[in-house]
Amino acid sequence: MISNSSSSRAIPLDILRIFAALWVLVHHWISSEGLAKNLQHPYDVSWVPHWVAVAAAPGFLGVDIFFILSGIVISRSAIGRSWSEFAVARFCRLYPAYAVAIALAILFAPVTLIKYPSLSQSILGLTGLQWFVGAPTIVGPAWTLFIEVQFYLLITVLLLIFGKLTKLQLRNAAKVWCLVLLLAPSLQLPWLNFMAISEFGAYFALGMLLGLCNSKEEFQSDLPAILTLLALCWVRMVARLTGANAVPLHELFAIFMLAGVLFTVYLCSKTDLFGKYRNFVNPLALMSYPIYLLHEPLGMPAIGIMAKYGMPPIVAFAVATIVLFFVCWMCVKYYEPAARAFLRKRIFSVQKSA
Repeated sequence: MISNSSSSRAIPLDILRIFAALWVLVHHWISSEGLAKNLQHPYDVSWVPHWVAVAAAPGFLGVDIFFILSGIVISRSAIGRSWSEFAVARFCRLYPAYAVAIALAILFAPVTLIKYPSLSQSILGLTGLQWFVGAPTIVGPAWTLFIEVQFYLLITVLLLIFGKLTKLQLRNAAKVWCLVLLLAPSLQLPWLNFMAISEFGAYFALGMLLGLCNSKEEFQSDLPAILTLLALCWVRMVARLTGANAVPLHELFAIFMLAGVLFTVYLCSKTDLFGKYRNFVNPLALMSYPIYLLHEPLGMPAIGIMAKYGMPPIVAFAVATIVLFFVCWMCVKYYEPAARAFLRKRIFSVQKSA
């Protein structure tokens, strides 16, 4: 469904990625739950227009969109790579911004939060091992990275078993994954639920098939699995919406969400669609990851402090947005490229030589 011939065709996916990040941001910033209850300097959100609050209420589904996009992008990036090339590429992509988010959260937590993990637990967060030992993570939105890492581990296992993977092998793997997702809940095997990512695996598998189908024939061949995965994604979205009491008519909203994603993927098949916006969209898309990680530990305390000193709420939100975007732009422009170069040259080159 997504052609390889032109990079401009990925712009609709970048737009969807930006939307998902901003949707999560607004959801958290105007919420009275979650981190808002743990701020030393809480702020008032009663001024937020009702329609904005309604639109932002299901904003946590932005992470569901991220998982589908990850299935599209990561499966394509795995083609023709060895397991070590894939693992290094994913680590160098995720870790630099994650490390900065954890470090800033550790630095600011004592003066911005009421309760926060101990220093030893927070430092453990720099390794990512806290997810495997049940320790808390000082950056709340980072919980999704554990799910992403599970997906990367699954792809890495496939690469270890089969060597460099072809597109057909990855499509077949997604179909097998679909079958496992249907059977895993009834088998009640913890290790199988972990490997299959039973809660969110349907999103990744759906993204894999959507991203790897490049012809009408391939799409027709994969259509039964795609429809099954769409149904599994719909069930998962409805469950999340119902549990959060986010919106009425949960079923219709979930259908609308999935239809929007499918339409965006379809737009990617249109030659040079939105190509003239590439120079604006691509940097914002790269910033979506640090925006997602930093909007809570950096943005929300900043709003609270500015509100404490008498700044009008809407101005505080605007200033916090500008500061957050500037920090994330600096991160993407200067810090992340340097950090990735360091990791590749100083860390992984040593491992290869050893």
